[in-house]
Amino acid sequence: MASLAERFAGPRGDIPRPQLVEIPPALEREISIRAAVISDGAITPLGNSSDKTWEMYKAGKTGIVEHLYPPYTDKVDAKGQKKDPQMSVVNAGTIKNFDPIERLVKTGILPQKEVRFKLDPYAQYGIAAASEALSKIKTHDGTPLLVPRLNEDGTPDKERKWIINSNLINPLHTAVVVGSGFGGGDVSAEVMELLKEGKVPSGDHMMRSLLDRAASSVSQAFGINGGAEGVVAACASSGKAMLTALRKIAIGEVELVLVIGTEGVLGKPVASSEFNWLGALDTAQDPHKVSRSLHKVRGGFTIAEGAVALVVVNPDWARRHGISIPYEIIGFGETSGAKDNVAPNGAAQEQAMRFARRRAEKYGQIEGKIINSGHYTGTPLGEGSEVLHTQNVLENMQKRSIIFASKRLSGHMLGGAGNLSQFLAGKAIQEGIVPGTPFDGEKMDELYGWDVPEETRPEPDLTDAITNQFGFGDANVTLWSRKTA
Repeated sequence: MASLAERFAGPRGDIPRPQLVEIPPALEREISIRAAVISDGAITPLGNSSDKTWEMYKAGKTGIVEHLYPPYTDKVDAKGQKKDPQMSVVNAGTIKNFDPIERLVKTGILPQKEVRFKLDPYAQYGIAAASEALSKIKTHDGTPLLVPRLNEDGTPDKERKWIINSNLINPLHTAVVVGSGFGGGDVSAEVMELLKEGKVPSGDHMMRSLLDRAASSVSQAFGINGGAEGVVAACASSGKAMLTALRKIAIGEVELVLVIGTEGVLGKPVASSEFNWLGALDTAQDPHKVSRSLHKVRGGFTIAEGAVALVVVNPDWARRHGISIPYEIIGFGETSGAKDNVAPNGAAQEQAMRFARRRAEKYGQIEGKIINSGHYTGTPLGEGSEVLHTQNVLENMQKRSIIFASKRLSGHMLGGAGNLSQFLAGKAIQEGIVPGTPFDGEKMDELYGWDVPEETRPEPDLTDAITNQFGFGDANVTLWSRKTA
């Protein structure tokens, strides 16, 4: 094995490279996992659809804006005197112009009482993204996956207007999995305030707080009957949800899974204040100078919210029905470093990446270029470790690898961030375009030798994507995707 000095690729020879990390051989009973991603939907800081989100990324536009929590962020008290604010974070990746009544009630997805009183923002965003993704799916002859729902007397159902087309797929062969870090956890603060005031919370508070409410509501809205569940794994929640979906398809339990990563934490200051007091958030005042992914000077991550829904299916089912397959997920890795609640364990992250690459190569060697859509949040500890361990995994392909940091323009959508990163990587290999990662300062030294475009550019030779999702508590998920030939 080459020495560290021989393998080192830094600009001045002063950045230590980590030792290569080994992984165990594959188990004899390891099941091959391969799933096609056929559709997407999104509610993000950059747009209220997947198409709008993608266009904004290609244009290099940011969705991060000033976001205050009066009175906690106020610098002046009620008497006009200067004071130290309780919260120093004033920027976030916010959702703009999203009306749940317009998106969910008037379109006939769910009844108004359900949307207004029983669904918190994380669930509203997730269901809206799910509706977009499902409504795009049609067979080669134009047969839609969603069709009008009829009552027993044959009349149209006006409150839940759409249902899975049972002539195309048995509803018991469809499932939904939702990943979210907080879910409706902010509701607990509202309940405590009511109790302090001597008031009695309602049953709706419980309904809004449960993570699986998004999954069960999607099941109710569209007649997805093969399973509905929620997954919590901090910032790796989307990835864990995707792994659940891949395994369901691999063992023959279902043909189609709707995978949703979602978060809705900016309506109340609970999540923002917790991360703020932990010291994890970027406190810069200019929204254009936060979320500094891959910069030499980084101040922490910028909190955001939103949802991305991806429809993954058995490729054979899609081909039987003439449904286009843009790309497939052909490799995955999952590890838990068991080292620290906050600090990244680069060795465990590298192991997840190595597992994903090894499994992907079972379907053939990597022929073209690779986009690395990494976790890159802008935190002081996380970036350098991830880049250097990624270099260990992709060292022999560094010259044809391209790095992209999705959180630079969106902020960190927590449980929804992984699906956003996966969606963008999938669009990149599908269209042969790599969005830029804008810089307003020096790039970090560890990026020496890596190709990190600052502006969007065509890359027609892109064939593969590696997507990292690394969560607090050291939950690590890596997915490997390949463009369909």
